[in-house]
Amino acid sequence: MKRPSDRIVTVSNALTLFRVLITPPLVWALETDRMQAAMVMIVLAVLSDFFDGYLARRAHVITNVGKMLDPIADKVIMMGVMIFLIFDPERNFPIFFFLLLAIRDITNAITGTYLMNVRAEIFQSNPSGKLFLSVTSLAIILYVLRFTEVGFWFLMVATVLLLISWYIYLRRYYVEYFKTTPVP
Repeated sequence: MKRPSDRIVTVSNALTLFRVLITPPLVWALETDRMQAAMVMIVLAVLSDFFDGYLARRAHVITNVGKMLDPIADKVIMMGVMIFLIFDPERNFPIFFFLLLAIRDITNAITGTYLMNVRAEIFQSNPSGKLFLSVTSLAIILYVLRFTEVGFWFLMVATVLLLISWYIYLRRYYVEYFKTTPVP
């Protein structure tokens, strides 16, 4: 019998996958200026992000697949919308944030994958990462709604939170590495 952490098909994982699948229609709605549809999809994405974790904890089915898929789903939808906003001259989303986020996510993915192979464990997100994601989501929504000046200031706060969460992730990975690797 499978342990709860080894399960793949759960309601929580389906909600997480929903965020990936809603990304193309969301970007299309933004591109065609269907703001009501876009906002409904954004609200559904935010709700699915909240409820996937809530249901997994409540039902005691926090799965390894879910721990891996959740941040990927968050990044797919976030990056999809950011790319749209970068290329929309009316919104003028700063590319530096997209690049910094991409570098952070790549380093976290490489380091996390290495440690997953060494320790056979998948780390859950940390509270600073969740706070970063919340502020970034708010900034992106402000850009979507064309409140770019206010969105920019939220993006500056998100940049600081991005750097803090990146440091916390790397420090945690570094500590875990030295727990499993003998020092010469």
